[in-house]
Amino acid sequence: MLEIALTCANAILNVDAEGTFHLRWVPGSSVSADDVHAVVAAVRGVTGGRLQPMLVEVVDVFMSLESRVTLQGTRFVSAVALVGATVVDRVMAAALLREQECPHGYFTSVEEAREWLNRLPVPEALEESAV
Repeated sequence: MLEIALTCANAILNVDAEGTFHLRWVPGSSVSADDVHAVVAAVRGVTGGRLQPMLVEVVDVFMSLESRVTLQGTRFVSAVALVGATVVDRVMAAALLREQECPHGYFTSVEEAREWLNRLPVPEALEESAV
Protein backbone atom coordinates (compact mmCIF):
# COMPACT_ATOMS: atom_id res chain seq x y z
CA MET A 1 0.00 0.00 0.00
CA LEU A 2 1.38 3.38 -1.06
CA GLU A 3 0.56 6.54 0.91
CA ILE A 4 -0.17 9.60 -1.21
CA ALA A 5 0.73 13.06 0.09
CA LEU A 6 -2.19 15.44 0.54
CA THR A 7 -2.23 19.19 1.04
CA CYS A 8 -4.91 18.83 3.73
CA ALA A 9 -4.08 17.61 7.24
CA ASN A 10 -7.38 15.91 8.08
CA ALA A 11 -7.11 12.89 5.77
CA ILE A 12 -4.87 9.98 4.86
CA LEU A 13 -4.91 8.62 1.30
CA ASN A 14 -3.43 5.30 0.21
CA VAL A 15 -3.61 3.25 -2.97
CA ASP A 16 -3.10 -0.51 -3.12
CA ALA A 17 -1.42 -2.59 -5.83
CA GLU A 18 -4.76 -3.12 -7.60
CA GLY A 19 -5.39 0.63 -7.82
CA THR A 20 -8.07 0.91 -5.13
CA PHE A 21 -7.82 4.14 -3.17
CA HIS A 22 -8.45 4.19 0.58
CA LEU A 23 -9.30 7.61 2.01
CA ARG A 24 -9.61 7.99 5.76
CA TRP A 25 -10.94 11.28 7.04
CA VAL A 26 -9.68 11.85 10.59
CA PRO A 27 -12.56 11.16 13.02
CA GLY A 28 -13.91 14.37 14.52
CA SER A 29 -12.64 16.54 11.68
CA SER A 30 -14.50 18.99 9.45
CA VAL A 31 -14.11 18.57 5.70
CA SER A 32 -14.07 21.70 3.55
CA ALA A 33 -14.33 22.14 -0.21
CA ASP A 34 -10.56 22.81 -0.23
CA ASP A 35 -9.98 19.45 1.46
CA VAL A 36 -12.08 17.73 -1.21
CA HIS A 37 -10.19 19.54 -3.98
CA ALA A 38 -6.91 18.34 -2.44
CA VAL A 39 -8.09 14.72 -2.51
CA VAL A 40 -9.43 14.99 -6.07
CA ALA A 41 -6.16 16.53 -7.29
CA ALA A 42 -4.09 13.85 -5.56
CA VAL A 43 -6.17 11.02 -7.03
CA ARG A 44 -6.08 12.51 -10.52
CA GLY A 45 -2.34 13.04 -10.16
CA VAL A 46 -1.86 9.33 -9.55
CA THR A 47 -4.38 7.99 -12.07
CA GLY A 48 -3.76 10.37 -14.95
CA GLY A 49 -7.52 10.55 -15.53
CA ARG A 50 -8.28 6.84 -15.18
CA LEU A 51 -11.22 6.06 -12.92
CA GLN A 52 -10.33 3.75 -10.03
CA PRO A 53 -12.45 2.57 -7.06
CA MET A 54 -12.26 4.29 -3.68
CA LEU A 55 -13.06 3.23 -0.14
CA VAL A 56 -13.78 6.21 2.13
CA GLU A 57 -13.96 6.12 5.92
CA VAL A 58 -16.33 8.84 7.17
CA VAL A 59 -16.59 7.97 10.87
CA ASP A 60 -17.58 11.01 12.95
CA VAL A 61 -16.78 13.52 10.20
CA PHE A 62 -18.60 16.78 9.45
CA MET A 63 -18.75 17.66 5.76
CA SER A 64 -19.55 21.25 4.88
CA LEU A 65 -22.23 21.98 2.31
CA GLU A 66 -19.52 23.16 -0.09
CA SER A 67 -17.58 19.90 0.30
CA ARG A 68 -20.71 17.84 -0.39
CA VAL A 69 -21.55 19.91 -3.48
CA THR A 70 -17.98 19.53 -4.74
CA LEU A 71 -18.06 15.75 -4.27
CA GLN A 72 -21.44 15.40 -5.95
CA GLY A 73 -20.32 17.47 -8.92
CA THR A 74 -16.96 15.77 -9.49
CA ARG A 75 -16.54 12.31 -10.98
CA PHE A 76 -13.03 11.13 -10.19
CA VAL A 77 -13.55 7.50 -9.10
CA SER A 78 -15.15 4.46 -10.75
CA ALA A 79 -16.99 3.37 -7.59
CA VAL A 80 -17.19 4.51 -3.99
CA ALA A 81 -17.71 2.51 -0.81
CA LEU A 82 -18.34 4.70 2.23
CA VAL A 83 -17.64 3.19 5.65
CA GLY A 84 -19.25 4.61 8.76
CA ALA A 85 -20.17 3.50 12.26
CA THR A 86 -23.14 5.56 13.44
CA VAL A 87 -26.60 6.58 12.32
CA VAL A 88 -25.23 10.08 11.69
CA ASP A 89 -22.52 8.60 9.43
CA ARG A 90 -25.22 6.69 7.52
CA VAL A 91 -27.34 9.83 7.02
CA MET A 92 -24.33 11.81 5.79
CA ALA A 93 -23.37 8.96 3.45
CA ALA A 94 -26.90 8.86 2.03
CA ALA A 95 -26.67 12.58 1.23
CA LEU A 96 -23.27 12.14 -0.42
CA LEU A 97 -24.28 9.12 -2.47
CA ARG A 98 -27.70 10.35 -3.57
CA GLU A 99 -26.75 11.64 -7.02
CA GLN A 100 -23.61 9.64 -7.77
CA GLU A 101 -23.28 8.28 -11.30
CA CYS A 102 -20.89 5.52 -10.27
CA PRO A 103 -21.66 2.36 -8.26
CA HIS A 104 -21.79 3.23 -4.59
CA GLY A 105 -22.63 1.73 -1.24
CA TYR A 106 -22.53 2.23 2.50
CA PHE A 107 -20.87 -0.28 4.81
CA THR A 108 -20.05 -0.62 8.48
CA SER A 109 -16.72 -2.39 8.00
CA VAL A 110 -13.69 -1.77 5.82
CA GLU A 111 -13.47 -5.48 4.98
CA GLU A 112 -17.07 -5.61 3.73
CA ALA A 113 -16.55 -2.45 1.65
CA ARG A 114 -13.33 -3.81 0.14
CA GLU A 115 -15.01 -7.12 -0.76
CA TRP A 116 -17.82 -5.23 -2.52
CA LEU A 117 -15.37 -3.07 -4.47
CA ASN A 118 -13.38 -6.15 -5.50
CA ARG A 119 -16.51 -7.73 -7.03
CA LEU A 120 -17.09 -4.78 -9.38
CA PRO A 121 -15.89 -4.82 -13.01
CA VAL A 122 -12.49 -3.34 -13.80
CA PRO A 123 -12.90 0.44 -14.37
CA GLU A 124 -12.48 2.06 -17.75
CA ALA A 125 -10.52 5.21 -18.59
CA LEU A 126 -12.12 8.56 -17.90
CA GLU A 127 -13.02 10.52 -20.99
CA GLU A 128 -12.29 14.24 -20.90
CA SER A 129 -15.95 15.08 -21.54
CA ALA A 130 -16.97 13.29 -18.34
CA VAL A 131 -14.83 15.52 -16.12
